[in-house]
Amino acid sequence: MTSCSINLKIFCTILIVFIFSLSGCQSTPDPVKSSHVIPAALSHLPADAANLGLDIIDVQLSLGDRNLYLASNGNIKMVSTAQCQLDISAHRGDFRQPESSANAIASALNDNFNSVEIDVMLLKDGTWVDHHDSQTGRATVYYTGERFKLNRMSFQQFSNLKLRDKHSNNLLNERPITAAEAFKVFGAYRTQSQQLNVEIKSDTNGQKLVELDNMLRKYIGLGGFYYSAAELDVLYKLRGINPSVYLGFIQGGHPTSVEKLAADLRKGVKNDAYYLDNQHNLELAGRYGTKRYRSRYKDYTAKSSLTQLQKKLGNNSGLHLDIRSFMQHPSVRYRAHQLGMKVYTYSLNGSDYHQSQLLKLKIGQLPDGAIVDATPYKICQRLFNASLPKKRYQASSHVGRYITSLPQDADFDRFEEMLGYQTEGYYLSLASGLKAIHSTAVNKTPNNIPTPLLEHGFPTITDEIIDNDTGDTIILRLPGRQANKN
Repeated sequence: MTSCSINLKIFCTILIVFIFSLSGCQSTPDPVKSSHVIPAALSHLPADAANLGLDIIDVQLSLGDRNLYLASNGNIKMVSTAQCQLDISAHRGDFRQPESSANAIASALNDNFNSVEIDVMLLKDGTWVDHHDSQTGRATVYYTGERFKLNRMSFQQFSNLKLRDKHSNNLLNERPITAAEAFKVFGAYRTQSQQLNVEIKSDTNGQKLVELDNMLRKYIGLGGFYYSAAELDVLYKLRGINPSVYLGFIQGGHPTSVEKLAADLRKGVKNDAYYLDNQHNLELAGRYGTKRYRSRYKDYTAKSSLTQLQKKLGNNSGLHLDIRSFMQHPSVRYRAHQLGMKVYTYSLNGSDYHQSQLLKLKIGQLPDGAIVDATPYKICQRLFNASLPKKRYQASSHVGRYITSLPQDADFDRFEEMLGYQTEGYYLSLASGLKAIHSTAVNKTPNNIPTPLLEHGFPTITDEIIDNDTGDTIILRLPGRQANKN
């Protein structure tokens, strides 16, 4: 009995020590390791590939069969852009992000655009800022609702602007960035091959252009940026400041494009979101206005005009023109290349129209680059079939099998939305919206009743057979005249 008591005390002592040791471990836990081991099956994907989640390996391998992968931010991207024989430039940064924001630049770089185009202009106090429109109200809004011209704003007033959300048009608790901030963001996120296209919207003196060029050299470095402008004199001054940088002269929009844009704006004036998003696109026309535009529009696609441009801007230069002008003068690419110049295209009439025109061209007829409001995936897939399924992988999950079943024209920019149709057997097409994955022929019941013909071969019109069996009789009693009098 005594030995049992002693053994019980010893057991209790050990138990108490064990409990205290556990509580001690809980009070000072070991630091949790944040590193995540990437599955070996996904080690070949880029660093930003998603590697967590249900059936992620099967999903990634199913996408990989198409030269695609799911990024950690939810976007679908191409594994390789080697097939894309075109410099794809993000117009004002990523078109899905607010304009004049750091996110627009960083997101475009992360989405593998070859270059990112931003617009810079001067405030009244001489500060360079990232802003597209000559006045506030569309992409940026002053906190009081008052409209300002940028060249009459102080930096203090500029800092009180708020960005507008592109999808809802609601104001964000975020201000537009200065040019210096834009350059810092670009320098921090770019890869070695990516460049910043700085479109200068202010006609200014050489001293301010020297200041701009020095900022770009400091934050990005030579070879990481180039310039474009609709004012030839601005580019001429820049050539004296920076002898080696690429200079792109922006030819005004084609008169038909300008008139089409103006007509679309008149039709969409009741749609506030559409109107706000497009009203200042007319600035790309060269600030001429639509009424006098035809008489002042100047075409630089002729060999003599290109030669004059090349002499003024130097060897590393090019012509940036409306896609309508490019299609009207398809030989401009050949003439420009003879002079060592490049040709880029943009559109006043939307990215879909831009792409539809590029699709009409053979690969050897395409411009050197396109400034677009679309993803590199969409451009490369439509022009170069860069994401064709190889059909080498057998998926095992429901999502994986849905991915492998999708036709080659599936719109993976809308992948998350497209997943909502997987059980119904539909998908979203790049060009024509909602479609069935497997279209089946509709079985039509043939009409075997011969149609009688008249003397001259015209068919007679006969009544269809009507079923007169209506079941039990229904008696309706209507009030008589006597009832109406009462």
